[in-house]
Amino acid sequence: TEEDECLILATDGLWDVVSNDLACEVAHKYLAKRYKSDYTSSVHKDTPAAEVAALLTKLALSRGSQDNISVVVV
Repeated sequence: TEEDECLILATDGLWDVVSNDLACEVAHKYLAKRYKSDYTSSVHKDTPAAEVAALLTKLALSRGSQDNISVVVV
């Protein structure tokens, strides 16, 4: 819908340790901060979606996920 900011596709490695609500909150806050910042594109090597995917992967790892972790944000 027009309200949706992104779509998070991920394996159980994420969803076993991160709730849907938390994943959406992390994505929303990061994207809002990123788009409000004055950083130029040269500062960030990846797209905002790729940065959110990496952040969610790190979150799953920090929470001790024992499963394969794959995250794609569109």
